[in-house]
Amino acid sequence: MFRSFLLATFIFLAGTLWAGAQETDVIRQLESHPEYLAGTDYLCPAGPVALSPAPKGYKAFYISHYGRHGARYAWQSDMYERLRTVLSTAADQGNLTALGQDFKRRFDILYPDVRYRVGELSRKGWQQQQDLAKRMYLNFPGVFKGEAAVRSWVSTSTRCVMTMSSFCLGLKGMNPKLDIFENFGYIYLPAILPLDSHNPFRVKEVPLTPLSFDETWEEYIERTIDYKAILTRLFKTPDAVVDAKDQWDLVSYLYFFGAGMNSLDTDLDFNDIFTDEERIALWKIDDFQFYANAWPTHEGYMPIVKDFIEKADARIATGQRGADLRFGHDYTFLPLLMCLGVNGYDHDVAAADDIPTWCRLQDVPMGANLHFVFYKSKRLPKILFKVLLNGHEAHLPLATDNWPYYDWDAFKQKF
Repeated sequence: MFRSFLLATFIFLAGTLWAGAQETDVIRQLESHPEYLAGTDYLCPAGPVALSPAPKGYKAFYISHYGRHGARYAWQSDMYERLRTVLSTAADQGNLTALGQDFKRRFDILYPDVRYRVGELSRKGWQQQQDLAKRMYLNFPGVFKGEAAVRSWVSTSTRCVMTMSSFCLGLKGMNPKLDIFENFGYIYLPAILPLDSHNPFRVKEVPLTPLSFDETWEEYIERTIDYKAILTRLFKTPDAVVDAKDQWDLVSYLYFFGAGMNSLDTDLDFNDIFTDEERIALWKIDDFQFYANAWPTHEGYMPIVKDFIEKADARIATGQRGADLRFGHDYTFLPLLMCLGVNGYDHDVAAADDIPTWCRLQDVPMGANLHFVFYKSKRLPKILFKVLLNGHEAHLPLATDNWPYYDWDAFKQKF
């Protein structure tokens, strides 16, 4: 019995130490890459990435893609107006600290340029999509040879429509002969936003995968950060300008507002109201919310995988070169990674503190993109493919003796 107790104690301590080590690694990565602290407002890099050579005798001929829209203005409908109201009210009260006064000065410079632009694709987002399209073309020029067919589908948001147009324009700029058609309509939503209320084919009984931990987001916030301390840097008396029950919401707006500067043509910085430790804590809180929202219903996004399979099989049957492109949102991109198990995203997280190890917001940035790149051989019947996550070769929970390449038939048998 004593041996059993010692063994159980050892297992518990080993698990605790492993989890602690993993969290330490995450913190170190965030400290080394402070740009990641923008969370899903981080901009997907569009520069060159080294890729493995194709297997002997194989050439790329087709790409199936899902991408998040490009860099944008704030998505919260009241973001800019709420901050303006709070700051103006505090100024009228004489309730701003010196830092609060300087924050308001900077905000007032930016406000005229953003006040009517909530949710819109920014100029940076437009350019970002053309750069991502050019990288795809340069990495796989054989896919886009001659009059190759590019077909594109999009969600119903304006920023996604503009993202699609910019991406397709980037491809067209590389090869004017491309046969490109951009599709828009609710009928296409199963392949873009399967659980959207406007999807006419939405499955109402979505398979649920319960979270493996009981801690709520609110409980996690309370033990992760002293958010009231942030407000005392801006306001002499925070309670006089915002009710206590609304103070966390205001801090979250301040976090997303500061992170959103990445997407805009401005040198203004609003992150000086946070310590480095607070920005990491805010990143982890956002990560918790993303995971907790995505995991329970992630199987409901399998229609996207089905669309990948159907469209790829159609291209394989005809041998037609080109690409099928889909453009949507972060709240769909993340569960798609979970469905596919890309880089371990199918892992069922056992504790809230482990979420940053398995769910990494830098993988779901502005302009996030997932590519299935297909290869065929003149001599061999087997179709191979590899997966790129934001340009980098990725892993699937699928056996292969030649990573990053996988057998397409094996993928279909699994999924």
